[in-house]
Amino acid sequence: MSAAKTKQETGISKRRPPVDGSCSWESENIYSSAREYFEDLLNDIDNAESSIELAVYIFSLDELGQRVASALTRAAQRKVRVRLMVDGFGSAAHAETIAGQLTTVGVEVRIYHPLPWYWGNYRWSLRLGDRLEKFYHFVASINRRDHRKFCIIDTRMAWVGSFNISQNHLEQVTPWRDYGVRLTGDALPALIDSFDSIWLRRKHQKISHRVLNLFRSNASYRLRRLSNRLLVERIRDARQRVWICSAYFSPSGAVLRAIKSARAGNLDVRIIVAGRSDVPLFPLLSATYFADLLKLGISIYSYQAGVLHAKAMLVDNHCLIGSTNLNHRSFFHDLELDVVLSSQTSIERMRSLLEQDMENSLILSLDNVSKWGQFILFGWLLRIMRYWL
Repeated sequence: MSAAKTKQETGISKRRPPVDGSCSWESENIYSSAREYFEDLLNDIDNAESSIELAVYIFSLDELGQRVASALTRAAQRKVRVRLMVDGFGSAAHAETIAGQLTTVGVEVRIYHPLPWYWGNYRWSLRLGDRLEKFYHFVASINRRDHRKFCIIDTRMAWVGSFNISQNHLEQVTPWRDYGVRLTGDALPALIDSFDSIWLRRKHQKISHRVLNLFRSNASYRLRRLSNRLLVERIRDARQRVWICSAYFSPSGAVLRAIKSARAGNLDVRIIVAGRSDVPLFPLLSATYFADLLKLGISIYSYQAGVLHAKAMLVDNHCLIGSTNLNHRSFFHDLELDVVLSSQTSIERMRSLLEQDMENSLILSLDNVSKWGQFILFGWLLRIMRYWL
C-alpha cells in the first residue's frame, strides 16, 4: 500500500502548530527504491491541496523530470501554491527551460546561485539587483551550492533524502543506491522555515532543542556550525555502534577523530563507501583514508552493486538520513538537510538495509587496499583539492 494515501495524511493543517518542545515525527517511512519513492511522492503532489515547497540539487528534464514537472503543473492549475528551488550548478542544463515552462502556469521558481555563464538563469535568481550586480555576486559565490533534496506538501508531510530528480536514480543497468524518508509530524513548520530562510533571503528563525533533535539544517552560518558540532558529538557520544554509509567519504578532521575515538572505545564501527561513483575521482580520494582506519579495526565496505549515492548514518538508536556527505563541500559550502529518525521500526529498517549494502560490498583489508598503492600519491593530491570536491 502507498505511504501517501489516507485522508488523514493528505489533509491540510490550516494553522501551523507551535515549534516547541512537543515536536516529534508522527510517522517515518524509509525508502531505498527510487521507483517507490518517486511514485509515492508524485501521488502526494497529485493530492496536494494548499502548498508545495520543493528544493532539489539536480532537476533534469528527462522522463522522470517531465513527470515531476507535469505533476507540479497540475497542482498549480488546482490553485495550489507551488514553490520550486533548483541549484544553478546541479540543474544548470535545464534550469532556464524548467523555470520558463513552470512559471507560465503559476509555479514560483528560483535558481540558487546561477553560474555566471548561464546569463538567462539570472532572471530567476534569488539575488536582487541588475544583471551586472548578480554576475559579480555569483562569481564570488560560485562554490556555494544548494545540495538539499526535500519536498514539503500541505504543511503535513515531508520527503527528505538523497534522491535527485533524475532518471539516473531509476537506472536498471547500473542501479543507484539512495535512501529517502517520508515524514509527518508537527515539526514540519520548522522545515518550512528552513526553506523560507533561503527563498526569502532572511535569517533562520530560532528553533527549539527538541526540533534540533529531529532534523539538521545548515541554512545559516550559526546553524552550519551547530549541525557540524552535533554530528561530531553524536559520533563521539555513541555507546554501541557507528555505521556510516557515505557516497563521498572525505571527512573533516573533527569527524575523522570522532570515528577513530568511537573505535578506540571498542564500538562497532563500519563504513560503507562507493566502489563505483558518479564522481570518478572520489574513490581515489576516499582510499587515502582506508589504511589508517583499517589498522584501528574499523570495517570498511566498498559497495559493488551499482553507484552508491546514499547518505545515511546509524549511531546507536538514532538514524540520520538526508543530503549531507562526509566531505568538505557538505561541511563548509553546500546547503544541506538531514532528518534524525529514532523509532524502533526505523532503526530496524535501516539496520537491515545497511546490512544488505554490506552484503553487496567488497570487504576491504590492508591486502586489497594495497593495490591502490600506485594511486595513493594522486589521492593525496586530491586531498589538497577536497575543498572544492
